[in-house]
Amino acid sequence: LVAVRDVYCKFTCARPYVIQTTWFNTVIMVTIFLNAIIIAVETTSLSTAYPVYFEVADNAFLGVYVVEFFLKIYAEPLGYWKNYYNLFDFGVLIMSLVQSVVLPALQLDQGTLTALRVVRALRTIRTLRSVSFVQGLKVLVAALIQTFQSSVLYLLLLLLILMFLFAVMGYYFFGYESSEDVSNWGNFGKAMLSLFTFVTVDGWTMVQMQLSHFGFTGSYFFTITFIFLGHFIFTNLFIGVVIMNIHSATQEFQDSQREEREAYIRQKKQLMIQRQHEEVLQILEQQKAHNFTFEEMTRKFRKQLRHDDFTYVADLCTNETWMESVMTSLGHLETTKHRCQQLHFSLSNMLMELKKPQ
Repeated sequence: LVAVRDVYCKFTCARPYVIQTTWFNTVIMVTIFLNAIIIAVETTSLSTAYPVYFEVADNAFLGVYVVEFFLKIYAEPLGYWKNYYNLFDFGVLIMSLVQSVVLPALQLDQGTLTALRVVRALRTIRTLRSVSFVQGLKVLVAALIQTFQSSVLYLLLLLLILMFLFAVMGYYFFGYESSEDVSNWGNFGKAMLSLFTFVTVDGWTMVQMQLSHFGFTGSYFFTITFIFLGHFIFTNLFIGVVIMNIHSATQEFQDSQREEREAYIRQKKQLMIQRQHEEVLQILEQQKAHNFTFEEMTRKFRKQLRHDDFTYVADLCTNETWMESVMTSLGHLETTKHRCQQLHFSLSNMLMELKKPQ
């Protein structure tokens, strides 16, 4: 009964962490990787030559995802729904079940099935589930979400205000007359698109060549000023905000990991101490019933200890300062004992000399 209770306690303690083991994450990551490969191969002519094999593989991957879902629900019945990554995985699983189980069972007509190709195309979202298994990707995603929730909106608003001002000025400078560059600056929308080209600095030379072709010699100052403000300044500001949020997200992730480890250690330590206390009480009861000696009780208790049992390290007997003091005192005691022995030898020699006849 004690062994069964120990196994149950150990399993209950480690149950929430079964889904966080290396082998579990490795199996799921390999499954996602193979599923991505099958989805890519399915776009070739092999899908029409061997449709049954692809269907079996898709159902096998779906079965693995279902088993993973039930394992996570069993490990954390309430905590599963508090994690956004788990909710995303659940949404992908429901979408896959609808595509693989519900739609074939409905036996829809060909026109409706053609319209539902989007559902099959959305199967590629399964590959995004790898984000929830790679801690580095989770930190980056959290940093990007935090960036969009905090400072990036204000940066985009400032950039839009700057683009609005330069778009209006560009329209009146370069596209107000029909004989000017109306293809790039003929109205507000075209001016905004041209400025967006300046922001990305991708193909901005063609826009500038058009301005030079129409004889706008002062357009270089306009272009360089906006590229400096819109590209260099705002791009570096955005990168700085992202780096700050990545650092903050990394720190929060490390703090949460440390808290989880500490909570696990506290829970396991409490279970171990409770088990040891119960075993000591049982040994004491057996000692009263069978008249065991203290040495036999100690030997029996030592056999029940495990290598992963927790021990107290904060009491007096295991305190580092106390142990150093004890070792120093033992050294002084040994020195004093040696000196006392030398003194006894000297006294014995003196007594032997006095006892000798003259």
